[in-house]
Amino acid sequence: MTPHRKVHALVEAVAAGDLRAFEELYRLTSPKLYGIVLRLLRRPELAADAMRQTYRRVRSEAHTLRANEDPVCWMVSIARGCALDMAWQRPVGDAFEPFDAAQRGSDPIGSHHRSPALTRLLTCLGRLPEERRRMLLLAFYDGWSYEALSVYFDAPAPAIRAWMARSIHQLNEFMGRRS
Repeated sequence: MTPHRKVHALVEAVAAGDLRAFEELYRLTSPKLYGIVLRLLRRPELAADAMRQTYRRVRSEAHTLRANEDPVCWMVSIARGCALDMAWQRPVGDAFEPFDAAQRGSDPIGSHHRSPALTRLLTCLGRLPEERRRMLLLAFYDGWSYEALSVYFDAPAPAIRAWMARSIHQLNEFMGRRS
């Protein structure tokens, strides 16, 4: 069974109330999701809270996963949403602190051992104009909001939204997916 199908089967079992499937789903997916929320929140205690919220939502919304939907992407979107909600609720003066060099984890983009899917995605990202590529990476890799991007790129937020949508559409075309 492929990892995609296994995760999909586990999510279906979780929707049916299977606690062991939920434990296995957590074991298989939590390292990836934790990396995402930690990258966005920059603080382990906040990342742990975001993970709790993520898996609560996964458990309660497991029945909403469609048969043709990628379960890992579905879970990543939930985790990213929980982390961004937490980040946006922080007080204005509570700035993000960068990681200490000693805490630095492995970076899949900077690694020499990339999965074929990551290599393909990076190739497709390389086909976008530099400004659009940077915009996508800041939004999805670093969690920047449309408003932050509009300040950084000196453009109105609706334009940023349109550029992001077009860039994602182009990426889907490059990767051979329909959007």
